[in-house]
Order: sequence, then structure tokens, then C-alpha cells
Amino acid sequence: MALKYKEIMLAYSNAVEEKSPLYHQLGQHMAEDKEMKGLLSPFTGNKQFIPLFMSAVLSTLYATEHELRNYYLNFSEHPLEMDARGFEVYKSFVTSHLDEIMILARSGDLKKNIVERSALLIPIFHYMMEQSERESFNVIELGTKAGLLLNYDWYGYTFNKNHKVGHTEDINIKMKIKGYPHDTLRPLTHPRLKYGLSSDVIRIEEEEAFNWMMSLFYPEEVKRRHNLKKARDIFLAHPVELLEGDELDLLEKTLMIMPDDEPVVIFHIHHTKNWSDEKKIALLELIQRYSATKEIYHIHHQLFGQDIFIDYTHNKVIKREKLAHLELDKMKIEWLLGQPLVL
Repeated sequence: MALKYKEIMLAYSNAVEEKSPLYHQLGQHMAEDKEMKGLLSPFTGNKQFIPLFMSAVLSTLYATEHELRNYYLNFSEHPLEMDARGFEVYKSFVTSHLDEIMILARSGDLKKNIVERSALLIPIFHYMMEQSERESFNVIELGTKAGLLLNYDWYGYTFNKNHKVGHTEDINIKMKIKGYPHDTLRPLTHPRLKYGLSSDVIRIEEEEAFNWMMSLFYPEEVKRRHNLKKARDIFLAHPVELLEGDELDLLEKTLMIMPDDEPVVIFHIHHTKNWSDEKKIALLELIQRYSATKEIYHIHHQLFGQDIFIDYTHNKVIKREKLAHLELDKMKIEWLLGQPLVL
């Protein structure tokens, strides 16, 4: 039996209670409100609609001066409680901007551009460079969206509270790492060429697109928004080539123009989970084919479960190793090199 509107809203409210007290309170109010039920119940068959709607309201609020801003940590260091009066302010904003909110809610997606994932690349690239003994290399990211992970080399990191790598004065991503000699991590090497490939590129320099990216975070995720803002500034200073289209077609075209005498790094983090087995096989076969003339490092996640692997491929010979596991909510990397492969 399909869940009723009230049940759906209460389920959402309970699911987000720990991460977003504001959205928890809004969900409680919305569950009991007949006017909001009339607006939203036709769309609640889509499981993603409620979080998309919440993001759409916030994205519209970024572009609009309104009293509702007083209730969001995005705009106020000391936001007001979302009580009965606050909910009336919320409803007033929604009804006044309903058309633009619904367009965003029905056309947007929930994929977040989380800059902190780039910390995972630091020990992996360090290990890779030690294996290769080459200083010049080129990088391709699949599913790049806004391309922010490709600027990993312009960010700063602090591992295990005291070991700093990179430009920590610009952006400082703090990460715990277990099982890796983190004090051996060296200053970052800049790739010579970078390309981001995506079926749906986000142009972060455009204000509307950036507002949507910011709105995908819960209002309470202050640190992630801070890092996203910094990463945008860095991207504008160090832009990356982003290509839009079929990702496998783009990968083949990009590999064709890569020099044969420099290693190529292909990586994708949190992207291929919903790919079909046929598409995953096609990706691996494509990389294998180009390894006839190129030295390729393929860093992949969600091809074989939740761990991160690296495939070294050259002359059509492949060496696969399990490297790490990332717990993003805990900001923790567990280094797994040497564990047996179970695919």
C-alpha cells in the first residue's frame, strides 16, 4: 500500500533529524499542514522529491531577499527557531515563489559536489607516483560534474591533526587516515593536463548553478559550504577543461589525444554505482585497449563494492590492488593495501 503524504513527510523528518534539525522541524510542520499537502502530495510518489523540494526552496532563497533567511544557517549565524510563526514565513515564501521552486525540484538532481573527497586522492597519488617514478602525468575524471576534485592539487590538507600537505592557507581539509605512513606524504605535484568528463556538467561560474550546489547541503553543513565556496574561487583561478556528453565516448576521444610517453590517471569516486554491468565492462575494456600504448592508472570506486581500487595497466597487462575505504561522514580514510581482493 502506498504511503500517505503525512507518513512520507514524517519519515523524511525522522530520517534527517540528526543531520538537520531545521529540515526535521520543517518536515514535522509540513506533515500536518493541509495547504502544503495540497501542493506536494501529487509529487511524493518520487522518493527524491522531498529532498529536491527542500533544496529548491533554499536555492530560490539564495537568489531572493526574504525574511525566511533569518531561519537558515546559510544566512544567519544565529538562526531563529522554526516554530509556528517561522513556518508561516516559510509557507509565504513557498507560495510566492512556487513556480520557480517546482521547476528546480522537478529538474534538479541530488548529486553533491563534496570537495572533501579530494583528500582520498592524496595518499593514492603519492603511492602511484612512488610506483611509477615519473613526475609528469595527466589526469581524467569520469563523472566530474563541476570538476572540483580535479583541483585537488590546489587545496590544502591536514592528516591526523598535524601533517599538512598543500595550500592549507587557502582551503584546509582535515582528514584522519589509518594504516598509511601519513608523515611521508609530500608536497603535491601538479598534473600537466586535466580533463573532466560528465554527462551533465555543472558550470560553477554561473550563479544559478552554484546556488543549486550550495543548496544540496543541509543548512547545518557549514564546513562543507565553506569548502565549496573556497573551491569555487580556486576553480575560477585555475579552470579545468570540462567536457559534456557520453562519458565513454568522451573518454576514448580524450585518451586518443593523451601523450604516450606520460602516465594517464583515470579516476572516479562515488559515480559508477548505478552503472549497468555492461557499461562497467565497456569501461574496463576501453582502458585495456588503450593500455597497449599508454601507461594507465585507473582509480575506481563502486565498480566492485564500496572500497577504492587501483588498476595499473600497460601493454594490456593489468595489476589490480585494493587501496582504501573512505568514511566521508567521519572524515576518515582506512588504507587497505595488501588486503586480499574479493570482487
